[in-house]
Parts: sequence; structure tokens; C-alpha cells
Amino acid sequence: MTVMRLVLWICLVASTAICQQKSPQQTLKPPVSCPVTVPPATPFAPPSPYPSEVGENTFWLGTEKLWTILLKSGVRDGWEPREAGKENRVQPLTEKTVWGSVDFDLRKEPHPDLKVTGRRLDGDARPLLTTEATNGFTGPTAENAAMVVGVYVPTPGCWEFTGEYRGQKLSYVVWVTAQSLKPVK
Repeated sequence: MTVMRLVLWICLVASTAICQQKSPQQTLKPPVSCPVTVPPATPFAPPSPYPSEVGENTFWLGTEKLWTILLKSGVRDGWEPREAGKENRVQPLTEKTVWGSVDFDLRKEPHPDLKVTGRRLDGDARPLLTTEATNGFTGPTAENAAMVVGVYVPTPGCWEFTGEYRGQKLSYVVWVTAQSLKPVK
């Protein structure tokens, strides 16, 4: 009976310790040294037919000539390494970025001339890699089309991204984390 009580006590202590640990969501805060982009004092809303509000955790950033959507926390968490080909190499952390512009017309430009660049602000890193810009839909019709660029971030940290489209530039800073850097199966 004493052994059983000891086992139960150990289990109780272990489960209490696990419950007291902070969840990953609670600990994902950028360091003060990373000047993440926060919602502007005067909110931006893209023109119709795009939705003027995007949710309680996100916000629009930009002008009608070039905009994007960001998380209010400034943290891009959970980016996953992706398998690359037969060699089972792991790509850097990946994410799609979505951009809009009143000058973008999907019918005339299925592969928009949008360039996205990035640089790590808090240390050295290999260059940011991007895919060719393509398109996506934020609604049921071509009027709701958006420009999409995949970004491959070589390492977590404080990153500044810049989109450039038809002479317009838009930059923002995010804290990129990887919740899982385990090998890809």
C-alpha cells in the first residue's frame, strides 16, 4: 500500500508540474530588441470588395497601392521545415505572404511582378528565398484576387520583409519562431 501511495504522489507532483508550465502560445513574445510591426493608430482598410476587417488577431497594413495582412502579436510562430526532394533535405522555415493592390488585375497579370525581400535584423543569416509571385483569392471572384509569394526563412529570429510592386514598397518586421524543428518525416 505504501508503494502505491508513493506512485500516486509522484504522479500527482509530475502532473502538477506539467500543468504549471506555460503553453507555447503564452511564451511566444518577441524580445524587446525586435521592433515588430504593430497595428497603426489609424487603421487601414483595403477598398471594396475586400473585407474592411480581418479578425481580432490580425490587421491590414499598407495603402491602397500595396497592402498585406499581419498578426497583431508580431509573431509568426509554428513555421515548419519542409521536405525538399528525394534527398530528404529540410528547407528553411516556410510561409506564404499575401499582398493586395488596386493596381493588381488577375486577368491581366496571373504572375504579378511583385518582389518580396527580407533580412534578419538580429543576427547573421543566409538570404531569404522566395517563390515567384502567383495569385490567390480572398473571395469568390477575380475581383477578390490577391498576390501570393512563398518565403523561405533560413533561421528563426527578427526579420524585416519588404514587398515591392509597381513602384510601391511596404515593409514590416516580425518575430519568426519555429515551434518544431524536428526532422521532417
